[in-house]
Parts: sequence; C-alpha cells; structure tokens
Amino acid sequence: MVLVTWDPILIGVSFIVAFIASFVALDCAAKITSSARKIAFFWRVSAGATLGIGIWSMHFIGMLAMKMTMPVYYDFSLTLISLLVAVICAIAAINIAASGNTLAPKRWLLASAILSAGVITMHYTGMSALLMPGTISWSKTLIVLSILVALLASGSALWLAFSLRQRNKQALSNRIAAAGVMGMAVAAVHYIGMAAATFSGHGESLAGGMSEQGLAFWVSATTLLLLGMMLFFSMIDSQVRTTRLAENLQQLNLQLERQSRYDALTGLANRIQMEVRLEECLQRAQQIRSTFALIVMDIDRFRQVNDTLGHAAGDRLLMAAANRLSARLNPKMLLARLGNDEFILLVPDTSDAEIAELTAGIVEAVRRPIYEGGQLLYMSLSAGVAFYPRHGESLHELRLNANSAMTTIKRHGGNNWAIYHQQTMQPAISMGQVQQDLLDALALGQFELWYQPIYHTHTEQIRGFEALLRWRHPDKGILLPEAFLPALEKNGQIVPVGHWIIEQACRQLQSWATEGRDELTLSISLSATQFAQEDIHARVCAALEQHTVPPSRLNIKIVESIALNNPERSLRVLTEFMRSGVTLSIDNFGTGYANVMLLKELPVQELKINRSLIKDIRFNGKNMAIVTNIIEVAHAMHMDVVAQGVETPEQKYLLASLGCDLMQGFLFAPPVPANELSVLFTSTAAQPLAASDNGLSAALLPEIKNQ
Repeated sequence: MVLVTWDPILIGVSFIVAFIASFVALDCAAKITSSARKIAFFWRVSAGATLGIGIWSMHFIGMLAMKMTMPVYYDFSLTLISLLVAVICAIAAINIAASGNTLAPKRWLLASAILSAGVITMHYTGMSALLMPGTISWSKTLIVLSILVALLASGSALWLAFSLRQRNKQALSNRIAAAGVMGMAVAAVHYIGMAAATFSGHGESLAGGMSEQGLAFWVSATTLLLLGMMLFFSMIDSQVRTTRLAENLQQLNLQLERQSRYDALTGLANRIQMEVRLEECLQRAQQIRSTFALIVMDIDRFRQVNDTLGHAAGDRLLMAAANRLSARLNPKMLLARLGNDEFILLVPDTSDAEIAELTAGIVEAVRRPIYEGGQLLYMSLSAGVAFYPRHGESLHELRLNANSAMTTIKRHGGNNWAIYHQQTMQPAISMGQVQQDLLDALALGQFELWYQPIYHTHTEQIRGFEALLRWRHPDKGILLPEAFLPALEKNGQIVPVGHWIIEQACRQLQSWATEGRDELTLSISLSATQFAQEDIHARVCAALEQHTVPPSRLNIKIVESIALNNPERSLRVLTEFMRSGVTLSIDNFGTGYANVMLLKELPVQELKINRSLIKDIRFNGKNMAIVTNIIEVAHAMHMDVVAQGVETPEQKYLLASLGCDLMQGFLFAPPVPANELSVLFTSTAAQPLAASDNGLSAALLPEIKNQ
C-alpha cells in the first residue's frame, strides 16, 4: 500500500473554486427567465460552462492535493474527456432547471440526475486518467455513497437556486446557500471517491502522460479562465442592468412628459397643454387682429353619480362625455379636461353663428342617456362662452367670464349654454373677508391638523400618518386647503402657518411617544415659499429637539416642481435634512415636468405617486405602465413608493402586485382629527384595513373626500 498525504491548503482552494464556480453559474442561470431569447441562450451556456469548468478544476486541484511517494502522470485524453463531460452535463442540467418560471418536480429530478451523473462520471473518469506504477482497488460501499451524495446535494442545490428565485428579497442568500451546497457536494463526492481508492505500489512504472507539473499548469489556466469568466459575466451583467435602468428612466421620462400634457383618464389635453395653446392663440390673434372663443363646460349633477354609483361609474361617465365632445370638433379646435367634470374648448377663428351651432350640438350630444350599472343615466351639460377680444383681452378675464356664463346656466337648472354678457356675472365672493378671517385664524387657534394613516402593503399595519391642514371656520365649518391656501399665499401667511404645522407635528409625535407609539412616523408638506426660507432646516431641527423627537420619525414632503426648480439649492437643503436623519419624500410624483435623471441625484427616500395616476389604474393601461415604471425606477434608486388615494380593493391588489411599499386612501381610513385617533388605533388592532367599520366621522366623509 502506498502512503498518501494531503495538502490542506490545496484542499481549501479546491472547495473555494467549487463554491465560486457554483455561485457564478447559478447567478447566470437566474438571469435566463428575465432575458430575451438570444441573451437567455448566452446565460444558459455561460452558466453550464462555468459550473462544469469549476467542478473539473476542483477535482484536479484535489488530485494535486494528494501527495504520494511515487511519480504520478495523467492521461491527457481522459483528462480532456472528464472536462467535456462536466461541462456538457452542467449545461444540460441548468437548461432543464431554468426552462420555466417555476421548477416543476419532473424537471427538477431530471436536472438533478444529469448533474449528479456528470459529477460522478467526471470524477471517476478523472481518476481513470491517473497513471502510476501499481494498481487501485475500490471500496464499493464508498462509491455508492459518493453517488448518493452527488444526487442529493445536486438536487438540493438546484432546488435552492431555482424554486426560490421569485423571492427577490432572499435571492442572494438563496444563491449563496445553493452555491455552498453545490461546492460541498462536489468536494464530498471527490474526497469520498478518493477515500474509496486504495493505491498499491507494485507493478510496472507508467509514463507518457502529463506530469503533476503539467496538470498543475492546465488546472491553473482553467481556474484563471473560470475567474476571468466570472469577471466577464459580472461586467456584462452590470452593463445590462445599467442599460435596462437607463431605458426604464427614458421610458418613464417620456411617459411623464406625456402625462404632463394629457389627461390620464380621457386622453384629452390637460390644463398645462391648454395654457400653452391659449398663449399661442392669444399672440396670433393680437398680431392679425382675429378672434377666438373659449367655451367652459361642466357636467350637471356629476357629484351625485360619484356619491351614489361610485368613482368607477363616474369615470366611465366622464369618458363617455369626452368621446361625445370630441366627436363634434374639427382639427383646429382643442378640447381639454381641467379636472373632475370641468372641460374647456378653444375655438380659433370663429363667429357667433358658428359657436351657437357648435355649442348647441355639444349640449344635445351630451344629453343622450348612458347605460351604467344596469340603469339608464341621463347626463346633461352646462356651457359658457367668451369671445376675444369682446369679453376680455387677457386669458384670465376670458376664462373668468366664460365660467361666469356657465355658472349662471347651472343656477338655472343646467342642460343649456350661454354667451357671456354683463348681466350673467355672479355676485363675487368676498376674498377680502376671507383674507381678514385668515389673519385672525392662526391667533385664534382655528387651524387643525388632521391625520390620515399610511399602511405597509404586506403587513397591513400602520407605518405612520400624513398631516393635513384644516381650517375650522366659525361660520362655514371645516374648510379644506384649496378653499384658503391661495389667500394664505397672497397675504404672506403661508410661512407662519407652515411653521405652526412643523411645531404641531413634532408635538403630536411627542404625544404618540408618550402613549408608547414611538414607532409611528408623521409626514408633513413644505410649500415652495416655506422651502425657500434659508432657516427652514434649522427651524425643523429646533422643533424636533424641543419636543425630543428622533428626526427619523418626521417625513418632509415637497412636490417635484419645488425639488427641481433650483436643483443646486434643493440638493443642498435636502442633503442637510438627510444628514440630520429626517426622511425626505417627493410628493405627487408623476404629474409634472420631473426629469428622473435629475431626480435620482436628490437624497430622497420616498416617492408618493399622485392620486390621479392611482384613480383609474384598473382601466387605464397608460397609467398602469407609468405606475409600474415609477415603482421599478424608485426601487432601483433604493426609494420606497407610497400610493395615495387608494379607494378600491382592486387598486390595492394591483399596487401590491406591482411592488408598491406603502398605501393610503379612503379604502383604509379618511383623515381624522387628533381626538379621533384612539378610535382608529382600536379599530385597526381589531381589523387593520376595515375602513368602513372604524366608526370615524362618517358624517364628515363627503366633506373631506376631495383631499
């Protein structure tokens, strides 16, 4: 019997090579299902070749680790055959395992059998390549054991790598575990197989093959090739990921650009595009002294449809109205939806007679009933017309007068139209009185913060709240921001009210911590004027310190237009907030002119998708594509995504399937004042997402649902 010793360093190297090869191969295989056909073929061959070369290198490094007291040579042909067997079987096994989105039992068993057969065949073919004086006797028990180990370990590695690959958050750990199992399997087969062999020193000396030095050269070259392949694959994968992200960013930018010019529900022009076209039309009319008409239209009693049949029925009603309006137009006209049920039509180069015929036809076309929800709905329209320059020489004056004519028609029952004249003017609302009331509102403590919960998508637990401003007017009751924010901006009170919101938010966070709810976060908005204040960062930090609130519990929101208006200053201020530990969020993302390539430079942790994109995501393929891309790009930039305005289970399901992280909306709970939060916490503990059973200010829902 020949005395055999082992080099422990080479044994360790052999396992490391097997582990690296297995990891790279399985990583390549994971890219097969998400790649195009030609690229998938490349990853299939690459994965199999890498694994086969790694198994072969490990085997012969293990052979070199075996030291005997006699000269040893290796048959070149058998050595080459063992390499080919390992590569072919590995390619076949990985192709079979990766040929579907899930690993079916039959394919798993077949792939495991082929891979284990390749490992065993390669090993014993490699052992047969050994040329030495003497003979080798074999232990059948250990040979059978090595076969069983190869089969079980190959099956385990393939299962770990492929059956769990859909779990994206655990993909890396699964792949590492699979590579470890595969590496140990190959090492176990090799060293059990080596233990099955007993070497005898009797017999004639054999030569003519490769020496150990020659084998060491080829094994080293092959190992270097393996490592080179690993680097090459990594570079290719990095390039592919970069290209894919760039394409997604470009596609998202194009979609956002279109979204900024067209209404998501109806496909009509939106307010921004109409403003541009109106300016062009006004300039042209001033130059050539022509006239044009502006028609403002509003669907009568539209809110009743939303309240009785739901928003989905209301959306279908709006689309029907948009289609009927569009059918009456010619190419020179531009129809836009300004929001909710309000439309505006620009008619260049026209006369009173043409407008009378057009507007009467529009009113008549919309009047036809629509079948919805098993019943006929009778829809009607009110329209007001203003001519340039007869009814105004500025766009603001024209819109105001056309709207005045339309409002007068609505006051008289709707379903008609009128051209503006002085007698149709409504009594103006006293903005002076509103501004005077606002001057006293802050001092009298009439402002309140209401809180709407934000839920984790998967755990369905409250992550935190969004703080929303309300004005409890002594005569008019609870007023929403759109009723008084313009006046706040105009009289310069937006900054002191904004500072009050910061203080109140920090005080509320401190109150929650006292109640043992120190895990809750609170999100507040900064207006453009407030964000422009040089001391805004210091003021927020002072409020947090005064109320001993950890900065991470406060979420600062700004809209994308503020963030990108002055990128250099925005980056500086947001970086200061980020370094302080405050969470930063871009609000109402997806409705402006945001350049995503610039946005990625800002240190924000959250994107809040605008509710207009969520509203009809179930029926609007464009919105679905935009939301999908927003989520993918945000996750690529390591941002969380919050969906606002979730109102139906279908929206919740679609957003969850797209990977949205957080949600808020009336499906879960409306905004409520601070004194009703205890009811919300109690109802959430009993039934987390049962907004309809939480007993929260049911009488207030119609009043605040537009927020």
